[in-house]
Amino acid sequence: MSEWILASLSALYVLLFLFFTIGLLKTKRFKGKKATPSVSVVVPMRNEEEFAQRTLEALAMQDYSGEWEVICVDDRSTDRTKEILENFAKTHSNFRVLSLPLDLPTIESPKKRALESAFKIAKNEVLLTLDADCLPKKSWITSMAGRFVDGIGIVQGPKQNNGKRTLPHLYQKLETLGYTAMEAAGFSFGHPLVASAASLAYKKELFFKVGGFGDLIHLSSGDDDMLIHKMLKIKGTKVCYNLDKDAVIETAPVHTWKAIFNQRARWSSNGTNYESKFYIFLLTLIYTYYVWMFISPWCVLFLDFPWEWCVFTILPKIIIDFIFLSIASWKLQTKKRMMAFLPVELIQIPMIVFAVPAGITGLFKWK
Repeated sequence: MSEWILASLSALYVLLFLFFTIGLLKTKRFKGKKATPSVSVVVPMRNEEEFAQRTLEALAMQDYSGEWEVICVDDRSTDRTKEILENFAKTHSNFRVLSLPLDLPTIESPKKRALESAFKIAKNEVLLTLDADCLPKKSWITSMAGRFVDGIGIVQGPKQNNGKRTLPHLYQKLETLGYTAMEAAGFSFGHPLVASAASLAYKKELFFKVGGFGDLIHLSSGDDDMLIHKMLKIKGTKVCYNLDKDAVIETAPVHTWKAIFNQRARWSSNGTNYESKFYIFLLTLIYTYYVWMFISPWCVLFLDFPWEWCVFTILPKIIIDFIFLSIASWKLQTKKRMMAFLPVELIQIPMIVFAVPAGITGLFKWK
């Protein structure tokens, strides 16, 4: 019976990543004529003085030929973020600063409040979000806005971590590659499982048609995939993944394992709050698989479990992950990231095992 359960969990994981692999292979670069809808770029910032100036300068260099604006939201910063934003906006007419009052009540997801506050004053047809620590290329807006053709309502762009060759940075680079590839796979099938607000665009009318963040505002995250899941309930909503090299944004990594753990815990915090019970069940099974992979070596060493129970559950993950990530590195033109594959594989298992319960129980911090 135990062997059957372990085999089923392993098979589920392999089948899931075969699904992602097929979806990734289906993803194609766009070669048609690009659209030029009016765009409002929204960048929420809280205590981002380290990154604010360089992000603003990168946005000011955009070559988009259509109408566009940038709304920077100072979300109650206590450092120099507000000063940097206001000084920049004085010399750039298409940049606006929205400062949220310091006495706003504490909520689970201040980022959603910051985004929605900006969306309400946005002038343009398409909402395009960017995280404060991200660095867009010169043609980022051109590339993302250009995909709003043939009734497309949602466009997801890729991201990659920059940083050094330290193990924490290498871990984030390869893991981000994996998440980005999973996004691409889901979008290519028209049913995204995950999404990233770091480079995400959607029609403004679609956002307000689903009631904005509404019932998601009490959750600590979900400003990306949960929102997209809501939008997909609107009949006729079409999505696409933008593989264009100009759509890739670089995001700054955190520098310590503690910060990585806190970030992964925050990402995991809504794992039991998805509306789809099937999705929650699937996530639970995958998490159970990770727990077994973590404890199985100890069971073999100290509880006299058969060694096959360990090897033949971990080995399928390593093989299918290598295949999936190799294809992802080829598709996204980041082949050097595979050099860190083995250590990242080994670190990822305990990271997920401990980050998920930490996230669900709220043991993480926002800025």
